[in-house]
Amino acid sequence: MDSSHSYISKKGILIFAVLTGCVLSIIGCSVYLEYFFSLKREKFFYTPPLRYLELISGSFKSFFADIFYIRGVLALTDDIQGRNFRVDWVQKNFNIAVSLDPGLIQSYFFAGIVIARNKYSIEKGIEFLKKGLRLNPSRWQIPYWIGFDYYQSGGYLKAIEYYKKAAGLPGAPKFLKSVQAMLYYKAGRADLGAVYLKGLSRSVRDKKQMEWIKTKLKWLKNIVVLERKVKEFKAQYGVPPSNLNNLVEKGLINHIPRDPFGGGYYLDKKSGKVKSRFGPGR
Repeated sequence: MDSSHSYISKKGILIFAVLTGCVLSIIGCSVYLEYFFSLKREKFFYTPPLRYLELISGSFKSFFADIFYIRGVLALTDDIQGRNFRVDWVQKNFNIAVSLDPGLIQSYFFAGIVIARNKYSIEKGIEFLKKGLRLNPSRWQIPYWIGFDYYQSGGYLKAIEYYKKAAGLPGAPKFLKSVQAMLYYKAGRADLGAVYLKGLSRSVRDKKQMEWIKTKLKWLKNIVVLERKVKEFKAQYGVPPSNLNNLVEKGLINHIPRDPFGGGYYLDKKSGKVKSRFGPGR
């Protein structure tokens, strides 16, 4: 019985050693290929199959995860702008890292935010982060990073959606709630921003935060009123006003309200929306 048990133990150790050697050989081979071979003047990028790494890593998953995490971070120092296959390869390394060790939350930051440099990489970053959100539904950082990527691409309403999700998770910073008003403004929906802030004010107890919300609310309400008057002007005269002073000249408003942020309101001719010369926080 003892000799049989000893034989099985030795056999298990031998199999593990062989498998570990195979994976290390694969990794070493990939490094060799990257640095010594080229394809159309580009490096030949390779990552070992995840199922093999999961099979042989055993209790060393964190160790292997760190290898691919570092590999991905170092790859980001290369110029990947306009090179889509590089983006995919970098993300494959981070995907291996988080698959082996889901606790490597910073992998999502690098694969979703740092990598985002153009339209393609931003879209791939969002895709990677959404996968991370399914695996880590209680981490506020991931929906926040998704919202940030949408903000970079001009998808302000989608950014708001994920900022709201992040703000409702444990440990989320307070600014995630109040910053959404600025995103509504960016999206050209000052009316929705005013409604949002009015609702938020009912749950705020901090006096300083409440004063800031009131200032933002006044700012947005002025924009809502001005935009409504711009529509009235167009309905009456068949064309939009050339500037906000036209509203005063035609008696639609007594005066242009003061911008609480000091920049002053103006009519953006391209979008037809009323904007502030300086956004909140300036």
